[in-house]
Amino acid sequence: MDALKIGVLLGVFLALTPTHINWTQTASSLQNRVPRSDPKHYDSVRDAKHWKNPYLVVHPYGIEIIGITPFGQEITVDSVKQVLERLPNSAWPYGLVVAVQDAGVVSLKTDKARIEANRIKLLKLLKELGITVERWPSA
Repeated sequence: MDALKIGVLLGVFLALTPTHINWTQTASSLQNRVPRSDPKHYDSVRDAKHWKNPYLVVHPYGIEIIGITPFGQEITVDSVKQVLERLPNSAWPYGLVVAVQDAGVVSLKTDKARIEANRIKLLKLLKELGITVERWPSA
């Protein structure tokens, strides 16, 4: 009888719990829900405006994800994982691959060193996530 009461209480609790619980996805869930990259689908892309997967630009003070982060507002390298994991499957038509480009216009000599440090950290993170990287030349 006690098991029945517990079951009923659990059922009522679950029925009353909002359905919009924000379950945290992990890197493995991204790999599980998005297929591996397929170069056949993107080898012919020669212009960034035709790239359909996430496109990351490395800036001195962070990363811009074109079309995802607000224009001109970079996020930290550590935030990239969270942003990519929140993207729907439809954001990955080429499979688990992103384009990465260094910012082409820099104002200070130190900006180049910061960009390089961010790029190294970003590439390491993407590798840990199992995401293929297509490097694009900077403007």
